[in-house]
Amino acid sequence: MIEQGTPRRAANGAHRGAGTGSLGALAARLRAAGQRVTPQRLLILGAFEPGTHLSADEVFARVAPRLPAVNRSTVYRTLEFFRDRGLISETDLGGGVRQYELIGERRHHHLVCHDCGGQLDLDDALVAPLREAIRARYGFEAGIDHLALFGRCAACRAARRESDGPSR
Repeated sequence: MIEQGTPRRAANGAHRGAGTGSLGALAARLRAAGQRVTPQRLLILGAFEPGTHLSADEVFARVAPRLPAVNRSTVYRTLEFFRDRGLISETDLGGGVRQYELIGERRHHHLVCHDCGGQLDLDDALVAPLREAIRARYGFEAGIDHLALFGRCAACRAARRESDGPSR
């Protein structure tokens, strides 16, 4: 089974994502995306930690105690706004709930196990040829920034083979 609940790290051992950093760093990130810096935007972007995926409700739960006037619809609209401007990605990692994550310097993707629910990181170097093939064949530029592929991890496949017994 894939280990769950631990922050995922890039191949070089560093945490992925942009990191919450200081308010100044968050403000600079918003400005670099051509966006106005507001308290709501700073707090919503600051709710993310490197390598974490959060649902809109989880973002709201982190923001509401610090900014009681914010409501869920503001959080949802701001997350969509950030997604459309390339600050965060949106992915369904299973369960039908959209998950958001800060977009770091490098794209990354996930392999999600149907059996144990664990996740493995998938390097963008494996996805880049797909992106290029789609562009070459269809003239379509696919925004594959945060892909989730579902299947079974090696440990769950082995456990299934053992429980199925020897083949006849």
